[in-house]
Amino acid sequence: MLKKILIIFLFVLITANVIEAQNKKSDSSQVVDTVLYQKQGLLNNLSQITNPINFEKRLTQNPTKALLKSMLIPGWGQLGNRKYVKAGVFMAFDAWFVTSAFHYKKQANDYWDKYTNATEIAERNSYYNVYLDRKDSRNKYTWYSVIVTFVSMFDAYVDAHLSGYPKLEKEKKISWDVKQLNKNGAFASVSFHF
Repeated sequence: MLKKILIIFLFVLITANVIEAQNKKSDSSQVVDTVLYQKQGLLNNLSQITNPINFEKRLTQNPTKALLKSMLIPGWGQLGNRKYVKAGVFMAFDAWFVTSAFHYKKQANDYWDKYTNATEIAERNSYYNVYLDRKDSRNKYTWYSVIVTFVSMFDAYVDAHLSGYPKLEKEKKISWDVKQLNKNGAFASVSFHF
């Protein structure tokens, strides 16, 4: 079992290094991949402006590498994306589900041993029912762990892609304005943005 895990781990690391090497070979600094349009009156008067900023150079990490890291340890890809709260949540849930699965596996094995050693039919039936319950709980928590891993993988992948996107400036939630209309009056407005 340990050999299989080690082989899978080495395969993932080699794959990540090959993908990273391929990404470094292609120089995308000359590629202009963003087209912006600036309004000048009506929609038919739009003029094209090219923006030479390459957002791929601003990524916190390679998206495929983030996916592979989260496949090994849920939350590791989020750490690379600098999403520390998400990383902690994914790691905590995965640790909870994995430890629960092992806990129920141990209990299922204990009840199986009691079932095989019991001599009375009622006692055997009772142990077997508890064994089935613990086995079902083990399977349930194993599936929860798998689901957390997949969600973590694709969340890390998407966050890595979006990390190079320019940040929007935060708008003030409440703003106010006062203008003088004439010598005797004024106009005041309060705005709430949501």
